[in-house]
Amino acid sequence: MTILQKQEYYHWFQYLGHKVLEWKDKSKNNKDINNVLKATTTIGLYVNQLERENEILKMKIDLERSLRLERESL
Repeated sequence: MTILQKQEYYHWFQYLGHKVLEWKDKSKNNKDINNVLKATTTIGLYVNQLERENEILKMKIDLERSLRLERESL
């Protein structure tokens, strides 16, 4: 994900979260709104985990590249 895509994702995710919480406050016992809130939370956690895994993989690739370059220079 590019920086612009991340910013857009976080902006819309934050907007969605605020809107769902606003709706939840207005109608306390609405099952659909409660399910949307659970779904939003689950999706957010999943995307966050994928982003973290992607960053770890990038770091591993960078480390492997630097080790190979070091071996080649010997």
